[in-house]
Amino acid sequence: MQNIAETELFRDVKTRIYDLVDKITSVDNVAIFATADLEGIVSLAFLESAMMDAKISYSRKILPSIHNQSKGEGYNYSSTAKTVISIEQFEDTWKMEEIDDHGRCRILPLAVSVNHPNSVKQHNGALDVVVQSAAIASLISPNGIRVRRLRPLAGFGQWLRESLDNSYDPVYTKIRDSLQSEGTISIVPIPEIANPNTDMIPNFPDNMLRRLSKKWPKMDHEQRRQAMSELVLPVLLNPKISTPRLEELLWFRIIVGEGVQDLHSQIHTAVTDWPVDESEKKSHAGDILKRLISTGGFE
Repeated sequence: MQNIAETELFRDVKTRIYDLVDKITSVDNVAIFATADLEGIVSLAFLESAMMDAKISYSRKILPSIHNQSKGEGYNYSSTAKTVISIEQFEDTWKMEEIDDHGRCRILPLAVSVNHPNSVKQHNGALDVVVQSAAIASLISPNGIRVRRLRPLAGFGQWLRESLDNSYDPVYTKIRDSLQSEGTISIVPIPEIANPNTDMIPNFPDNMLRRLSKKWPKMDHEQRRQAMSELVLPVLLNPKISTPRLEELLWFRIIVGEGVQDLHSQIHTAVTDWPVDESEKKSHAGDILKRLISTGGFE
């Protein structure tokens, strides 16, 4: 398992990640705060897993969802712990040098520049809180069993960001390719997926996919390319999904291990099953957190 913090993605913010790790590992008690939202809970799972693997004493508090927080009202991060961590996925993207941690360690979206694979030009992007938490976790406990189980979810938060709904997101692509190259995930086109969830693709021709999946093993490269072009035609004119996100869902489905649903389908189910009622969110978030730490996934 490679050190995510040493990849190109963290080139601009590596010093901050290592500083956060030092603040966590140099004390005997840590408090972590996250809101009852999916990105916060997955980030929390990475940090808790690392601390459990490394036997670091910590406490956790799940705060109300950002959707249930009154506008302009801040969160209370008070704690007697020597190091306090707040996961703030709801914040706008910050430049590293602009962050004032206000007596706590803030994990929030960070501005970075990355190389486009087909260009020498640097492209601006953002590192979401999940991949930062994954990087911190891998430094705290590089070989921890819980951290390793969660590794495939390092790109989870980036997938949920709106950047893929507007244009190609080089940050998400680099996370995905890095996880594939190290063997953490496999990437396959949708005809090779057993029972893929297609609800996130508007106007998708499921009957056509079922027929294509049966023929797929015997088709050559050109036949597959043509068939996929025909499959996507009913979707292309729908403004509800961007071309970059559609390409990921058709050609780059993520598989982890065997006998489980592809990761994109799992994520979609996790998002749609998240409660709307405030009274249910904390309990549901706690249940998902336990599952992530114990199994490494949503299933």
